[in-house]
Amino acid sequence: MKHIQEIEIFLHNEKIDIFLISESHLVRTSYIKIKGYNLYHAIHPAERARGGSAILIKENIKHYEELKIEEEIMQVTTLNIQVKNKTFNVSSIYCPPRHNLKKEDYIKLFKTLSSNFVIGGDFNAKNTYWGSRIVTPKGKELFEAGKSCNCDFHSGGAPTYWPSDTKKTPDLIDFFVTKGIANSYIHIENSEGLSSDHSPIIITISETIIKKETLPRLTNNKTNWEQFCKIIDERINLRVLLKDQNQLEEELDLFNETIKEAAQESTPVIQTGEKTYVSYPMEIRELVAEKRKARRRWQNHRSQQNKTMLNHLSNKLTHTIKEVKNETITRYLLTLTDGKDSDYSLWKATRQIKRPKVQVPPIKKENDTWARSAKQKADLFAEYLEETFHPLPRQTAFENTSFIHKIDECEIQKVTLFELKQEINKNLNAKKAPGYDLISGQIIKNLPEKGLRKLLQIINGSFRLKYVPRQWKIAEVIMIPKPNKPPNDKKSYRPISILPTMSKLFEKLLLKRMKPIIEERELIPPHQFGFREKHSTIEQVHRITNIIEGALESKKVCSTIFLDVAQAFDKVWHRGLQFKLNKYLPRQYYEILKSYITDRFFRVKFEDEYSDLKKINAGVPQGSVLGPILYLLYTRDLPITDEGTVATFADDTAIMAIGKNVKEATEKLQKATNEISNWTKRWRIKLNETKSTHINFTYQKVNNMTININSQKIQYASTAKYLGMTLDTKLKWKEHVKKKKEELNIKFRKMNWLLGRHSELTIHNKLLLYRQILKPVWTYGIQLWGCTKKSNAQMIQTFQNKVLRCIVNAPWYIRNDDLHRDLQVEHIEDEIKKHASKHVARLQQHENVYIRHMIDNPIVERRLQRRKPLDLVNG
Repeated sequence: MKHIQEIEIFLHNEKIDIFLISESHLVRTSYIKIKGYNLYHAIHPAERARGGSAILIKENIKHYEELKIEEEIMQVTTLNIQVKNKTFNVSSIYCPPRHNLKKEDYIKLFKTLSSNFVIGGDFNAKNTYWGSRIVTPKGKELFEAGKSCNCDFHSGGAPTYWPSDTKKTPDLIDFFVTKGIANSYIHIENSEGLSSDHSPIIITISETIIKKETLPRLTNNKTNWEQFCKIIDERINLRVLLKDQNQLEEELDLFNETIKEAAQESTPVIQTGEKTYVSYPMEIRELVAEKRKARRRWQNHRSQQNKTMLNHLSNKLTHTIKEVKNETITRYLLTLTDGKDSDYSLWKATRQIKRPKVQVPPIKKENDTWARSAKQKADLFAEYLEETFHPLPRQTAFENTSFIHKIDECEIQKVTLFELKQEINKNLNAKKAPGYDLISGQIIKNLPEKGLRKLLQIINGSFRLKYVPRQWKIAEVIMIPKPNKPPNDKKSYRPISILPTMSKLFEKLLLKRMKPIIEERELIPPHQFGFREKHSTIEQVHRITNIIEGALESKKVCSTIFLDVAQAFDKVWHRGLQFKLNKYLPRQYYEILKSYITDRFFRVKFEDEYSDLKKINAGVPQGSVLGPILYLLYTRDLPITDEGTVATFADDTAIMAIGKNVKEATEKLQKATNEISNWTKRWRIKLNETKSTHINFTYQKVNNMTININSQKIQYASTAKYLGMTLDTKLKWKEHVKKKKEELNIKFRKMNWLLGRHSELTIHNKLLLYRQILKPVWTYGIQLWGCTKKSNAQMIQTFQNKVLRCIVNAPWYIRNDDLHRDLQVEHIEDEIKKHASKHVARLQQHENVYIRHMIDNPIVERRLQRRKPLDLVNG
């Protein structure tokens, strides 16, 4: 309690009514006075200035002190609060870290409090349930005690303890436990108002339901679209000629503001948070009335008989309410469907399965301090991304980026009103998140014809002036944590860019005009399968495995390296990209694309805070339509030598070389790798040597030779993952199937409450969930891994058998074949044949020369007794 003045300022600024203090270090004779507040405290039993808890409460709140707890294992201060004829306990607690409290200790504590209470402080107990990083024994015991006593846990989700040792990680150990107070009346927020190693958390308990903050939106389901169209028609002026870039910017600004004003004026504010009343059955209401009478009798007479009757009615009421809740949940589950009639309730109920709860950890700065608040994190991420969106330094002495002056005039074709309407109706997703301007796809779809004509005027003006407006070049970035990465590291987050809806519509129309030129000039090489129509990951993997199969059949070695390109899309060198666009495309397209990639900005959004705008100096725009195509054009001249085969899917690159022995294959591979390494240096692309993988596909027993990139040894592995498929040295697919089985088991455990034997979902809905969420996990690449031995495929069949038995709660004597027949679910072998047939039919009509060569020139020599993808059609 050394910072009395600081606490006084905090109480005044935050308008705190009751202030709970942990580890107060007070003694029996301590006297502290803050104007307008009373102090109550519990001290450590040793009566020294250590541990302890305290409460500061405003004098005008009716209250009195309850029995305090002053024990070694915990110190608890408790007040009885009276507010508008309602009473409840408020307690401050401190639990020293060295004592391992058990479930019984916590239950004993909760029973000393009234039926309605709030207890908060430093529990020194960690559990992921309330937002800690880990689960400790004390956290597990406290959670179990809370469940048994029908308590709720509340925290801000962010760390509250900030150790002075920067090597230690902050964690959440301060939180609230409540009972008898509905969650909808409670709001929790973290604060940074005190200079302590424990940051305060503020709990607000309201008399009415607290309105939850929602994402900012211009419209809702009550928007009057007729009024919206009327306002747009009244305020838009089509008689403006877009003569220059400034006028284009001004008209787009005015158009955006008109749309926003029309949307806001046509959208009523939905009143949320109003108090709603639950209609309980008459049986429960009668029990409540009987319980109240029994309580009054016991309070008046205090006889054991009355107390027994009160306990009996209380237990009966609790049991009846639990049964009613279970019936309500059962009815809810039975009504879940995947259709529009129930607003896709089934998928909303399962959304949390695919999106696990994300913690809110602090992010470590370069100086070993922590970014705690949302604003600090937004600024930290923005600074990190600003460095990321910067080109790599020059790596070679020779960088020839001299531009060729072109005189070809290939005017960009104007967009017609009919084409614009078609693009909006067919290819614009109304449910996609809007950009920073909040103009959503739904708003664009509801524009009247006059509004569409204005949008058409702006897009065609951009094409004619070969200029992209600034508003369409601002991205809003949100950070998504990468799985299995340290959450406190800023590098463990993936940026997701959201661009304005109009910008994406503009890009789609421009790309539509670029595609014929790209196809006519064959600007995308045949080895590149990424972001191309009729080219999939499976077809690229099949091309690779076909080469490996040929090497295995001819007793050769296929030495392969899977390259990892560091920040491939974020580090594209703008000067080099402009050089290549000028070289490959007509001048008009080069000029508008130059405008498109330059002078771009972004801001980071974290929770409800934003960073300042930052400039993008490198990379192709993330979240854009044109970005992937620009990357393909930038990397189209990737060198291909006679020594090796190159396979690319966007930035996922594989280099393969075949030789009679490992020495010959490795030497060829090294030569091809050197060519690509030199090319990447010239175009400022960095290969990540530590994440690249070298593997030899062969049946021979070989001593592996080293492959080097930039004088660094590439790690050798017995398996390698490429485009979601795990390849082993003999291409037996066993490792791939095992990994898929592990992934399936994890997903099924998370879905057990919906698919398990005790789930009340209908069999139809259970099967739908299985087919939509679990089945795609193992059917991906089945056209290729279906070549594996039947014993390996049986691992997936066993999993499917288990799921089907759970879905129908089948007893042990029901045959698996009968389940498949009755549920109309195909066996794994039948699925393999079905997918293989579709795959072969697709390959036979493929436009890529490499795929056609694979089909027209199959492996003739069949030395090995093993199935190949083209054999699966006939079993």
